[in-house]
Amino acid sequence: MTTIWLRSHLGRLGRHALGLLLCLLAAASLVACGGGVGTGGTGSYGAAPIDGFGSILVGGIEFDTARAAVLDDDGLPRDGGELRLGMTVEVEGGAVVDGAATASTVRIARAVVGPVAATDVGARTLLVLGQTVQVNGSTVFDPSLRGGLAALRAGDLVAVSALADAGGHLLATRIDPAVAGEPWRLRGKLGALDAAARRFRIGAATLDYAGAAQVPAGLAEGRLVNLRLSADGAAGAFAVAAFGPVSQPPDVAADAQLEGLVSGPVSGGRFKIGGIEVDASEASIEPSAAALVAGAQAQIAGRMQDGALLAARVTLLTPQQTERRIYRLAGAVESVDAAAASLVVRSTDVDFSGARFVNGSAAALAAGVTLRVQGTLAADGTRIEATQIEFR
Repeated sequence: MTTIWLRSHLGRLGRHALGLLLCLLAAASLVACGGGVGTGGTGSYGAAPIDGFGSILVGGIEFDTARAAVLDDDGLPRDGGELRLGMTVEVEGGAVVDGAATASTVRIARAVVGPVAATDVGARTLLVLGQTVQVNGSTVFDPSLRGGLAALRAGDLVAVSALADAGGHLLATRIDPAVAGEPWRLRGKLGALDAAARRFRIGAATLDYAGAAQVPAGLAEGRLVNLRLSADGAAGAFAVAAFGPVSQPPDVAADAQLEGLVSGPVSGGRFKIGGIEVDASEASIEPSAAALVAGAQAQIAGRMQDGALLAARVTLLTPQQTERRIYRLAGAVESVDAAAASLVVRSTDVDFSGARFVNGSAAALAAGVTLRVQGTLAADGTRIEATQIEFR
């Protein structure tokens, strides 16, 4: 069985809130079950970064993705082994039974793939395809990018998973080197549409779609688009090769979980997360309703009805909370470097120098041994610093 978890701090709210996270557990989500806040409808939906992997219990909830269809940005099948911590995904799954659910579809939804134009380590930003990408303490970097943002140089090709608000602000959840030969990509809401000139803008980038394939009908300002670009951009202008699929949330789902940046205006507890309408007018809000403002990072649990999320709980995250995020891995050890006090599980580097061991010791670590790992992200984002390792 393969399981994955979506990022969440709802665990501190109790078992029922964690159950709701299972809805995200499709490829990174914890979907809620009977006893959760969702009522009516069946199934689960989640959109959030992946927070963990493995057949383990988290708050009494387990999510199985072994039979799920994993789809890439073009809607094409991918191997589930390509999923990584911090990747943003959209998940649909079945009903939660006894704290467990089965994912049917996991969709990868990266924000931008292309060359780095510039980095600012002090401001913790990078510029890619005209998009300013913010990095914070919970941004996961591929292990090859040791040093995190400081390891990137202008011209490096990167793939960025991110949360976005209505203004196009991107908060990176994972940054990887792009695969050689991979087409440039950009996902966002279009603005400054000039239908006659066949141009529009996303962030600071001008996009020319005169020669694009699969142009959707009814192209309009504010529409979310998923673009494959021609690698011939110059001076901030890029040619669109094709429009890719953009998924919509289910009309009805008993349990739903989102994580994203609040898009304003916030009025009467109503706002948007990643283009999804959220009604939090009757939700419990932590730490307070006053903190529910445009740009805030939020985790929302509830149910889908008529394509909108009716929230039961809203948790607004401070920068300190995001940097203390707990990650969980479960699986067989792929390699061990005893001298460096490091190992690899689920393609993730783990520093075990400060870990507490359960049912074993560091001396028993070896390739093939099955572990449960819990820890936080290292300062440069490239590895997990284990706080506990349990032998299974």
